[in-house]
Amino acid sequence: MTSVMVPPCEAQPAHPGADWILRLEEANSRPQEEVGAIFADRPVLVLPHGGPRLAVLDAGDGWLRAIGRYRPYTGAAMIDVDAARMTTHVVLPANDELGGRWADWLARTFFASRMLASGWQMLHASAVVINRRALLFVAGSRGGKSTLAYRARSELGAVFLADDLVLIGPGRTVVGWPTRIAIPEELITGVPAMESERRRIIFSPSDLRSGTDCSGPAPLGAVVIIKPGGREAPSAAHTDEREALGLATDIPGQRLHTSDLLGLMGRPQVTCPGLQFDGFGDAPVIELRIGDMAALPTAGVWAALSGLLSYLEES
Repeated sequence: MTSVMVPPCEAQPAHPGADWILRLEEANSRPQEEVGAIFADRPVLVLPHGGPRLAVLDAGDGWLRAIGRYRPYTGAAMIDVDAARMTTHVVLPANDELGGRWADWLARTFFASRMLASGWQMLHASAVVINRRALLFVAGSRGGKSTLAYRARSELGAVFLADDLVLIGPGRTVVGWPTRIAIPEELITGVPAMESERRRIIFSPSDLRSGTDCSGPAPLGAVVIIKPGGREAPSAAHTDEREALGLATDIPGQRLHTSDLLGLMGRPQVTCPGLQFDGFGDAPVIELRIGDMAALPTAGVWAALSGLLSYLEES
């Protein structure tokens, strides 16, 4: 948990003492039938993308008790919040690896809700660092963000920053948000895939960081928006930032997933001040046109982006 959340910690000054304490222990989960009956008898908060679901068992002035399932088929976790002691106590289902991810989710919620509340903006983008500056790749779902980030790391020697989400804050500092990464199998194996056989390999945040040089916070250097169409060979040109901004900030599900709606980690967060984000500043925004998106794992994108790469290396 600590290694995954280090980048946001580095970007914010340290404070004396603890803002909040997360206490963890394991115990046998309640029987599935009993848990199913609890969820059937009361309102349930279901977070996007098939994520955690929560049912409040009891609540009072400054305290809350909830039961949660990380997925519908996992064991149940008991969550007790005590605002007076600034503590969340979680009893995780024993011997249930997936159910045990509550600890990781609650830690992310703590940092995300506080960063969003203090003016950081969440963007849907992958990112690498070149010459100590962040290069963001923006695209629609399955539009090539992860592929180019992985290629930049392996082919350009870039340092990995984020796969799917970044937070950009004061001074346009960029930090990577820990999410899974889906890489085309052919980039891992080196064997070209037939269109009908294209598969992706999933890496967890800890998998990706294990033995990998990952970057901490970095100032924004440039933005590349990936778009299908155009000539057969990839082409690149400067473009207005508005389309990239609109695409990167249209993520209500991700914001909901990282907002502390029930105050489980001490501060309910239902608004997004970061929506006032004022753009990419002086960072160049480049439109990268890909004639054949299926060829993205091997297309000559770096030749098309050579001017941008030279700019980053000289900055």
